[in-house]
Amino acid sequence: MIQNPLKARELISFTKKNYQNKEIVNLCNRLLVKAYYYENNYNDALQQILLTADQQNVEGVISYRTILYSAGIKEVGFTKKYNQAFLFQLNEEILKANELVLQNTQEKAFEKIINILPKITHENKDNFRDSFIFLLSNLGENDWLTKHSNYHHPVLKILSYYPDDLAFNILNKRMFPANISEDWLEKTSNLIDNSTNLRLKIIYYSLLQNYYLDNKDVSNYTLISDKKEEQLGKKNKAITQARSQWIYLTEKKYDDEFIFKNKRGVFIITSIILLFGIITIILIIKIRQEKIKSKSYLLLSNKLKINSSKRKEPQVISENVKLILLEKLEKLELTNFYLDSNISIQVLAKKLDSNSKYVSDTINTYKKKSFTSYINELRIEYIKQKLNNELIYRSYKIKYLAEESGFSSHSVFSSVFKSIEGISPAQYIQLLK
Repeated sequence: MIQNPLKARELISFTKKNYQNKEIVNLCNRLLVKAYYYENNYNDALQQILLTADQQNVEGVISYRTILYSAGIKEVGFTKKYNQAFLFQLNEEILKANELVLQNTQEKAFEKIINILPKITHENKDNFRDSFIFLLSNLGENDWLTKHSNYHHPVLKILSYYPDDLAFNILNKRMFPANISEDWLEKTSNLIDNSTNLRLKIIYYSLLQNYYLDNKDVSNYTLISDKKEEQLGKKNKAITQARSQWIYLTEKKYDDEFIFKNKRGVFIITSIILLFGIITIILIIKIRQEKIKSKSYLLLSNKLKINSSKRKEPQVISENVKLILLEKLEKLELTNFYLDSNISIQVLAKKLDSNSKYVSDTINTYKKKSFTSYINELRIEYIKQKLNNELIYRSYKIKYLAEESGFSSHSVFSSVFKSIEGISPAQYIQLLK
């Protein structure tokens, strides 16, 4: 990422496309913004920030806030929900220290830095990487550290947080030039030449300027100064465009949100009016229905009083009839009639050339269960036999097993299966495997 953000961006885009996990997508969005920023591509960085800032956690908000700070955009609305967070406040202290350095009040800046350093840990240091780059880059100007060696320790402490980071390695050499060697310069120059990180190039060219100036190498000093000016020109042009773009993008976003809120308000009011109208109509229908029911109840009550003395004694089914029905029922079971999802007590009675009351009494007497329980247990036993004896059934989806055994939905099937067997169909299949 630091040395070649272009390649990193390609890898991040691939990861974002192929992994739909919310946390991974949010991390990819954050890393994409950083890659655009290191390439000096503020246009895409700012658009990405506006699109994804609301989904970021405190680490992401810190990263976005720091990138906008680098462009001189210091008032940022999306940070509000994290303004009181410890990590966010710590990053703000680093940026305030940087402001003090820019105001040429380094002593006050170091008062802040010394208070900040004990709060930086191995776990949270990556959140402040770019903020510390600003701070150390500005501290390296005007050879200030050479005149104030008592401040070397806090600077070295910051550098020690990022031992494998090329940018911090260059800043270390820049602020403490005695450690520079020709081998190091050659190796670093090769890395910088192949880098797409504009900010890394500027840091390195600042080091070379000081190095060639100290060594009175006018030719190389002039060459590097021109290169640095070229990169600074690109950087400053991008920053100027970024500020204008940010104003345009944020105003457009607020305009779109305003229009959306107005449309939503009209939609809500219209929905409330429609809902009120529907409720009124339902109430009118209910009142009319209640009046009709009341009249019907009076008529029925009168008929019941008249016919109460004429009630027939309930039919008693003979034991012989029940046994005949039981024999027919057990023969019918062999046809798997119960797999018909539309089976009912009436349909079964018709198949047995009887009536639903006789069939119900027979099932209650000899099967010791209701019609529904009787059908459900037959279906579950059927599908269990299929699962036990035919391996292919164990790979079928629960929905298919439900349909195969005559249930109207897989949720009903699962519920009935668990009530009978004590475990779900999926668990039963797992035990068989």
